[in-house]
Amino acid sequence: MQEAKKVNLKIAAKYFPRKEREKIDTVNGGGTFEKNGHVLTEAYTAWSALDKFRNNARRNKKYTFEDQWGDHIRVGCKTVTERQHILNQGGVPLQNNRMRSIMRSVVGVFQSTQTEPVCVSRDRDEQGKGEMMSATLQYVYQLNKLWGLDSVNLQYFLFSGIAIFKSVYGWRNGKMDVWNDLVNYNDFFVDPDMKDPRHSDCHLVGQLHDKSIHQVMAQFADGSPQKAGWIRDIYGRCRDGEATVSYVADTLHQDINESKDFFMPANPAQCRVIEIWRKEYKERLLVHDTLTGEFYKEELASKAGFDTENGIRIQQQAAQGIAPGDMRLIQYKWFIDEYWYFYYMTPQGDVLKEGETPYWHESHPFSFKIYPFIDGQAFPFIGDFIDQQRYINRLITLQDFVMLASAKGVLLFPEDSLPTGYTMDDIADSWAVYNGVIAYKPAAHGKIPQQVIANSSQTGAYDMLSIQLKLLEDISGVQGALQGKAPAAGTPASLYLQQTQNSTTSLTEIYEAFRELREERDMKNMKLIQQFYPDRKYINLNRNNAGPRSIVYDAGLVRNAEMDLNITESTSTPAYRMVMNDFLMQMFQLGQIDMEMLLENGSFPFADKLLQSVKAKRLEAEQAQQAMMLGQAVQPTGQEMVPQDIRQQITRNTNPLIQSMLNRNNNVA
Repeated sequence: MQEAKKVNLKIAAKYFPRKEREKIDTVNGGGTFEKNGHVLTEAYTAWSALDKFRNNARRNKKYTFEDQWGDHIRVGCKTVTERQHILNQGGVPLQNNRMRSIMRSVVGVFQSTQTEPVCVSRDRDEQGKGEMMSATLQYVYQLNKLWGLDSVNLQYFLFSGIAIFKSVYGWRNGKMDVWNDLVNYNDFFVDPDMKDPRHSDCHLVGQLHDKSIHQVMAQFADGSPQKAGWIRDIYGRCRDGEATVSYVADTLHQDINESKDFFMPANPAQCRVIEIWRKEYKERLLVHDTLTGEFYKEELASKAGFDTENGIRIQQQAAQGIAPGDMRLIQYKWFIDEYWYFYYMTPQGDVLKEGETPYWHESHPFSFKIYPFIDGQAFPFIGDFIDQQRYINRLITLQDFVMLASAKGVLLFPEDSLPTGYTMDDIADSWAVYNGVIAYKPAAHGKIPQQVIANSSQTGAYDMLSIQLKLLEDISGVQGALQGKAPAAGTPASLYLQQTQNSTTSLTEIYEAFRELREERDMKNMKLIQQFYPDRKYINLNRNNAGPRSIVYDAGLVRNAEMDLNITESTSTPAYRMVMNDFLMQMFQLGQIDMEMLLENGSFPFADKLLQSVKAKRLEAEQAQQAMMLGQAVQPTGQEMVPQDIRQQITRNTNPLIQSMLNRNNNVA
């Protein structure tokens, strides 16, 4: 049997040293104010991968809002736009924009059904916290005018296939609060390898910013004059107020994003800042505290502290007679953590600021939705019926060409019938004169002068136009009933209502996708409120004609509460207020609530002022009763429970039932 070889460990350690295990940490940059080229390159690759998407979105936008004859075609050896080609032939490129009306109808349906976020606490006994958070989110809606912003972003969603929001907390307009911004798809880039329609496999997202040099220094200098000077040196070419006449843009008509560059802004006086959010990986400890039931993550350096704490717990629990298997200790294990990390970079790759996500939601501040998202591609709603719109324009222009080339009152006058002393110009002038008389010599062939008017309506263009208009409605799913068109004579009301409902049903998937986006944004808003709002904050809510409402947000109650969020129909719509008021009136008639409860919970335009009058009258009655018990004289004030101006408003705005109720209360008073 062969004897095993022996190894000299000292010699082996000298010539074959053991390599130390490389720690896993993908954040390998040099820190702030150092260059990080590989992250910038990855962001540029993601932005460049969306070139085709951006071009398609711009084309859809032009067809919806701008020029529908802007596509390039090849004529001979040249490439010209369709508009120029028609002009070269002496025609007029007519445009009948049906796509804009379809978009207005879709957005109008969305605006007519106003919705708002509703938070529900996962603990049934803490529903009051959910109501407080719901009211605070409504305040954020009003602060950011989100109902109007949602409508604008829905238009982006329809013609580009993507809608993007950004939720941050900071100082703006003189206050520290939660702010939501609409992000333009031309400034946005995202992981090109995504395939999940929920976008959960996104590993990279970012935005391009164009700021003045002073805005960049204010945001990234962090109170340091040295950092501000370093930023000024990097952006040495940018100086506020030094833009030359070489940059002239019509900001209301010219698309400045058509030739957007990743590295250079269109305005030379501005500085490009590239915001990048990227998933990074690092070795950490996944911790489970069995005493409190919490799961959280910590750095590897915390392992010694956990061991020390476990030793203390073992001694304490052993003294209480707890078996070793039942002790509540801190359990931990090594794992590779996936987390979001942000970079603010210059086009040269200098890192202005970086760090792990500071938000409790542990993600990036963007909320975006691509729909429909099939096999990593976007297929916008507007793109489905561009061909029908193009054909409608072509048919109208073709008919215009035919009418221009058709005979319209052409006079055919035989030359051998021309009277003596007359010219053809004289004949033309006399022919156009009212009650004119022309003498002519009949020729042997017997032909007489005649006027020719060609019938240009028999080309079939009108029939084809009718077909294309019908196809446009069928493909888009927006029928005439949804657009508010008057029904044909004899159309039953039930049929017209059913047509409207069918059109709304065909758009359900679009509204549902947009609702998911709003829920994601509102969930991030809720987390920002929980994280950053101060201990107590007074919030005023404007409830349309129901009057203002003030609440006190108590951060101590909801900061660590777990809540679910849903988008539901808004309670500020006229239909909801009418149902709520009718229900409260029925409760009042049954005697289940009194007048004060009715006014506090109802949505009446005069409720707040009337409630103050009722409370003042009740307080006066209590004071009078106390005076009578003490034997003091009671001085009547002569005031009614309901002031005269309020009674006049009630007479104009309420039904007789409420008036009789108020009269009864005045008589009792």
